[in-house]
Amino acid sequence: MAVTEQQVERWEAAQTKEEDYWRRDGVIASQVERVTDRYKPVIDKLAAEFPVDAALLDIGCGPTCAGRMFPFRTKVFLDPLMDAYREIYADTLPDAELICARAEEVPKEDGSFDVVMSVNSLDHMVDPDSVLSEVNRVMKPDGAFLLGLFLHSPFIATLRRGVDRFLPFVREDAHPYHYTRATARELLERHFRIEREVMVFRRDDALVPSFHREDRMFICRKQAWKPVAG
Repeated sequence: MAVTEQQVERWEAAQTKEEDYWRRDGVIASQVERVTDRYKPVIDKLAAEFPVDAALLDIGCGPTCAGRMFPFRTKVFLDPLMDAYREIYADTLPDAELICARAEEVPKEDGSFDVVMSVNSLDHMVDPDSVLSEVNRVMKPDGAFLLGLFLHSPFIATLRRGVDRFLPFVREDAHPYHYTRATARELLERHFRIEREVMVFRRDDALVPSFHREDRMFICRKQAWKPVAG
């Protein structure tokens, strides 16, 4: 599906707001804490399945750079606002290759990475299908794609899409896509084989549990694969 001018304009507006958000005092500490608390237990378990000399690409990494929690020797971090993050967080960004680019056009050769990951970024992007095609391209044949994604109940996802269409003046520009577990799987299965899923975080409420979004990680493969022997 072709990307429309309106989609690009919305993304550009969201990028401006995103940069303004990360310039607020105290934001980075709280967000690093949140990402670490939720994802480190998952990443620690996944890291044991790969050799330490694996090459990792973290796309849409923001300044939190969740991929830094992997012990791999080669790590690359890509984000369209990376130049701004270099300015704002020069002392806290990881000592690694930092690329300012959109994930729809990754400036790396085919088959460059053992692991590609994305945490809370796919639903921010202009064209998720193109992003996943790029992920597939830069992954090695036996590589893995680790997608962390906010998921909504079908009711909330439908409500948000309705707001986007009929009440654009109150929509959330930063999230043009509103995935449920089913729609996330449908998108991923156009590009990968989903090996397994991991629940990262969910806040249940006795009255309205389905209204809360959840963090879920999808572990995806190009082809049949076996973990590295310990």
